Amino acid sequence: MTTEVSRLLEGAAKAITSVRYCWLVTEAKSTGVHARPMGCVLPFPHENNWTVRFVTNGRSRKAADIRRVAKVGLVFQQNADDAFVVLTGTATLLEQPSRVRQLWRQAYDAYFPTEADRANAAFAEVSVERMELWIRGVTPEPFGLRPTVLERDSGGAWRLSDLEAA
Repeated sequence: MTTEVSRLLEGAAKAITSVRYCWLVTEAKSTGVHARPMGCVLPFPHENNWTVRFVTNGRSRKAADIRRVAKVGLVFQQNADDAFVVLTGTATLLEQPSRVRQLWRQAYDAYFPTEADRANAAFAEVSVERMELWIRGVTPEPFGLRPTVLERDSGGAWRLSDLEAA
């Protein structure tokens, strides 16, 4: 991996891990999109940093959206450093009770207070495939003119995209 790509990934990771919430964007059933703020579940130390998880109700609209169209967007904003990160990837719902128990943390009990609530808990796991970055001091100047785009190749390695958005 090039030094530049490594530096961009480090900047994106710093921005993402320093915010408590991001926006999850899914395709709506009829037209348009649904967007909602979500608290991220940070990866375990041994895991790939570019898998993002959320705890959710398996009966929710977001879960239905993910079941229907797995492609999602995640939007992170870290104001103090002028950092904006948009991640795109494929979401999978982890609904198996054994997997939910494995990922469960006691703090989630506040959002799923009853056994019935916890029985419907699931995790949305997003495997990130593309990033658009605007990070002051990390991405090229002039800041904010256009994103720096990173994409995963077929082997899973990150590379700068030639198809930067306007």
